[in-house]
Amino acid sequence: MARAFVVGLTGLGTEAAARDIEFAKKMTRLELDAEQFGNEREKRHVKAAVLWGRGKHHEAAATWDRLLDDYPTDLIAVKFSHDAHFFNGSSSGKRNAVEKVIGKWNADLPCYSYLHGMYAFGLEECGEYAQAEVEAEHALALNRFDCWASHAKAHVLEMNGRHREGKEFMYNTEDDWRQGWMLATHNYWHTALFHIEFAEHESALEIFDREVANRFNRTNSLLDMVDASSLLWRLELEGVNVGKERWRKIENLGKYIDNHSIVFNDVHLGVALYRQGELETENELRSSLDKYSSLLSEDNAQISKTIGMPLYDGMLNFAHGNYDTAAEKMLPIRDKVVQIGGSHAQRDMFVQTLIQSCILSKDANIWSLTPRLIGERETLKHDSLLGQRLAEKFRAMHPL
Repeated sequence: MARAFVVGLTGLGTEAAARDIEFAKKMTRLELDAEQFGNEREKRHVKAAVLWGRGKHHEAAATWDRLLDDYPTDLIAVKFSHDAHFFNGSSSGKRNAVEKVIGKWNADLPCYSYLHGMYAFGLEECGEYAQAEVEAEHALALNRFDCWASHAKAHVLEMNGRHREGKEFMYNTEDDWRQGWMLATHNYWHTALFHIEFAEHESALEIFDREVANRFNRTNSLLDMVDASSLLWRLELEGVNVGKERWRKIENLGKYIDNHSIVFNDVHLGVALYRQGELETENELRSSLDKYSSLLSEDNAQISKTIGMPLYDGMLNFAHGNYDTAAEKMLPIRDKVVQIGGSHAQRDMFVQTLIQSCILSKDANIWSLTPRLIGERETLKHDSLLGQRLAEKFRAMHPL
């Protein structure tokens, strides 16, 4: 079971995939040993972990879900199912994985409190903000150090437009959630987003310099890379000159160009490499992603081909200043981007970029779409001060 846990954690951590020779060997050995020595439950865990590692992401999620039907208090299955649905872009799957088992736990079981934080995140991604906040606060009442529950509450406050409350919450509880080192970078990222809503750009840059960049360079985690890349990109969308040196603080990215565990990572990696001036490496990433997308045996390869590649090209065209092309690449897929995974808050980076592309377009057929896109964003992300600034920019550039 321990080895199944390690393989599952490695795959879901997006640090390795089937193209990693050593990881592929570990999966093969694990399968053989499970068949010879494993019990029924262990074999099912191994099956799910290996399916994920080999790119069968939806089948892996379904296998963990079926495990929970028979073993509802299997914490590993709950967590892995929850995470798999997150990366698969299934908000309802993420919510349902916890919802169907939480009533079968009792409060004296180990790690019980964490279920409420996980449930809160699933509810939030389904737009059930009031119940999500109740669950997050219940989890924190049981364990104030639950960084995932703090994270879920931050999401609720952001999506509800309660930015001042969100900023105060993150700072008032910083000593609690920062102890969860794996998620600390991401929670600092959330704190920076609250600052960006208020156009407090220097405060967001300070968080990048002090926490986000330094933590990435300690962990070299792809998930931390995503936070670092996203934060700088969002600040640039706001007109902030973050400087190439800050981009270069996201170090040693070339080793990731053939990873392709999820295309969500690849898009963040591509813009970071381009902004660093690593144009040759960025071209190698783009070529590698194009080649990988032909491997239609993997779920992520299919998503990469139909959604990830147009999104990647749209983002890079924006970086090049080709705003019409950026919009043309991103407009047809805007309702499908959820399939690359991530949260609403994370994918807002792409929404903002599309809106800015339309505002900056010289084609009336494109820039005239801007009010509708801003309205769509407001429906999902209420009372956004940043959204108001986008609307003001549009009116200034395209007066009636």
